[in-house]
Amino acid sequence: MKRKLVSILLSVTMMAALLAGCSGGSNEDGASGSGADTEDGEAKSGEKVTMMCWYTEDIMEGVLNEVNRQLDGEYEVEYTYITNSDYNNVLSTQLAAGEGPDVIADGANFPARIKAGNLKDITDTGLVDGFSEEGLALCKMDGKNYGIPCYGWFAGVFYNKELFEQCNITETPKTFDEFLDVCKTLKDAGIQPLSLGLADGDNGLHALCGYLESNFYTEEGMEFDTAFANGEKTMSGNMDESLENWMQLVDNGYITPEMVGISFEQAKDIFATGKAAMYYSGPWEYQTFTDAGLSFGVMPFLGPDEDDAYLIGGPAASWGINANTKNEDGAQKVMEALASVEVQQAFVDANTGGSSYKAGVSTGLPEEYADVEDVLNAGKIACCWDRWGVNMPSMSMIDEMNAQVQGLVSGELSVEDFLKALDSKADSIRYE
Repeated sequence: MKRKLVSILLSVTMMAALLAGCSGGSNEDGASGSGADTEDGEAKSGEKVTMMCWYTEDIMEGVLNEVNRQLDGEYEVEYTYITNSDYNNVLSTQLAAGEGPDVIADGANFPARIKAGNLKDITDTGLVDGFSEEGLALCKMDGKNYGIPCYGWFAGVFYNKELFEQCNITETPKTFDEFLDVCKTLKDAGIQPLSLGLADGDNGLHALCGYLESNFYTEEGMEFDTAFANGEKTMSGNMDESLENWMQLVDNGYITPEMVGISFEQAKDIFATGKAAMYYSGPWEYQTFTDAGLSFGVMPFLGPDEDDAYLIGGPAASWGINANTKNEDGAQKVMEALASVEVQQAFVDANTGGSSYKAGVSTGLPEEYADVEDVLNAGKIACCWDRWGVNMPSMSMIDEMNAQVQGLVSGELSVEDFLKALDSKADSIRYE
């Protein structure tokens, strides 16, 4: 399996190359770019079906091997990896040109792809059989299904057990105030409490939204987001008090302005090498920290009371058929494989600590997840941007929040400025 690493430069030449490389467009002889049909309409052996996602091929290897095994030589997946920070722009550019991979992957923006008419209706194909309603939450619109999930993700707070022990922290905190106390203890001992990379990626998003799930939403209720998405409520005037409370992490120097210039890869390395005690992330980093020889655990985001603990999460990437594919039969066969128990199991196996929305898939948590077991069993896993997706392209709000949190941490924005910026963005992108 050949790895395709695409480094995105915002130039016409590179975008054109990407469009050609992942599209189902025509070659000079008029054949599909994914492979031509024979004269009698039969698919050629090994015809390519293109897919693209932000999951590295280390994660996708087992999945793709099983998909190709099920295709049995009739078709073959050609997979392209795009970095998470570039993925939305690349896919949007391709789809706007009527191109793109045969099988589309997206996360929070999947409802926006449905709204834009980028995905084929798969309601009556049997592809969604065996999936729970929670797993299909981002794949449905107006009573129709347009996709299937790969696995369930969640993110929490990874912590270094050895650094905790050095500071005589014998129990993980159970409330946000106790979390602040742990941060102070670590800082007073000369240990960096938190590692965040705010220059790119979604560290800031996880840090802030995880807090909101366990604080603001436990008081206000998750229906706030439906009202926000519909323009009936604003963040400004509602989230101010909660956000001021979160800002104690910044005001006390646990999250620092210097982190605005640190990438998420650098921040991850700082935690993996024992130079910081905690890091916000999810099961996709489990193997990285295990391979680094780190003794670690994972705890949830904490609220005012012990019962308020939450994890952010939901369906990870969802998969659907490109409305403009020239290889609908091949895309359908790949989707059938992606929907199978075997491939769904491969997704979970590649994402230790992940869950599944497909009946028949077995999941298990390693000992590092002991601190979040009760939260997971209680089903307290959610994220606000999935709820925003009912009436706006959530990815646009995610990008805005990631950008604006830099100003919040650097001191360039007040809490009021930050929330008003998000309200302004929402006003400009609502569907209705």
